[in-house]
Amino acid sequence: MIKRDVRDVLGGLLMIAIGGFAVIYAQRYDMGQLRMMGPGYFPIMLGALLVILGVFIAVPALFRSGTAIDVQWKSLFWVITSIVLFAASLHLVGLVFATIMCVVASSMASTLPWRTKFILAGSVALLTYLIFSLGLGMLFPLWPWSP
Repeated sequence: MIKRDVRDVLGGLLMIAIGGFAVIYAQRYDMGQLRMMGPGYFPIMLGALLVILGVFIAVPALFRSGTAIDVQWKSLFWVITSIVLFAASLHLVGLVFATIMCVVASSMASTLPWRTKFILAGSVALLTYLIFSLGLGMLFPLWPWSP
């Protein structure tokens, strides 16, 4: 056991940092009023709520004991690799293949059978297509041969 709950302290500080960034960055947009919200209203309110929640998590953690942080290096490596792979390959191979590669790469840290990894990757790629391309109408190249 250690003197402070480091896990919650770091998590709360991260929430405070992200919420603070959102509040500061959203100052560029018109806040509006409660009856007629501007584009900055939601990010500012959500960022402020995140800061408040971060304080409620971090401050009590300073006064209680906790366990040391155990970093899963293999999982961290594969998740970061999958994010970089997705970002680098999206415009080269399209949304479907980039999503499949990302899911397979991130699942390398698990002990799932290969068949399950590919079923999961196909399912996530299908959901990504349905949500972002069809549902939200976002323009992504879906395939390598897409314009």
